[in-house]
Amino acid sequence: MADHSTKARRVIAPLLSLALGLFGVFNTGSTLAAKNPKNTSSDAARNSQQIGQLIVTGSVTVNDKRAITGTTVFTESRIAVACAKGSSALINLGRLGRIELAAGSKLVLRFSDGLIGGDLIEGKAVVNTPAGVKVAVNTPDGVSSADGADTAVTPVVTQKGVRCVPAAVSSASSSSVLGNTALGAILVGIGGGAAAAAAVASAQEESFTSPPL
Repeated sequence: MADHSTKARRVIAPLLSLALGLFGVFNTGSTLAAKNPKNTSSDAARNSQQIGQLIVTGSVTVNDKRAITGTTVFTESRIAVACAKGSSALINLGRLGRIELAAGSKLVLRFSDGLIGGDLIEGKAVVNTPAGVKVAVNTPDGVSSADGADTAVTPVVTQKGVRCVPAAVSSASSSSVLGNTALGAILVGIGGGAAAAAAVASAQEESFTSPPL
């Protein structure tokens, strides 16, 4: 009987040790998770603040790819609005605010907790921010900024770079314009010739006038 008890102890002891070890591992993981319940939620909140959404009118690209309304925008995104009448972009950054881009604008957007920034390469932007959010957008002409003390509407404009130009005139319109120009030149030429002829006639009349007695 004593031998059987000893053998049983020898078999049970390692099993108990293994079970206690596994329980300790699981318990340690549970303890760490319990100690840091806010980390996951804060990380999720931070990540959600670093994502924006685009509302598109006309032709807009993000990182050189055609964008549509609902396109996700991240920090360091390159946003370009086509030089076409009616084209614009609205970037909704949630609690940070929003940015409106006019036609012909090019923006490298950067944003983080409490800050909207970036580089406006061309065109015009308007940054709307609530209190607590700072603005610092670089342009070739300087920096447009807001200190974040109050709600703000910050216009950002650069006079440098390519400007939007009117659409090219069609060939039919060009022919019409050229035809009108040629007709105008002919009329001017006729008018000039008539004036010259009148001047010559006047001079001849003076030369043949009888001298005074």
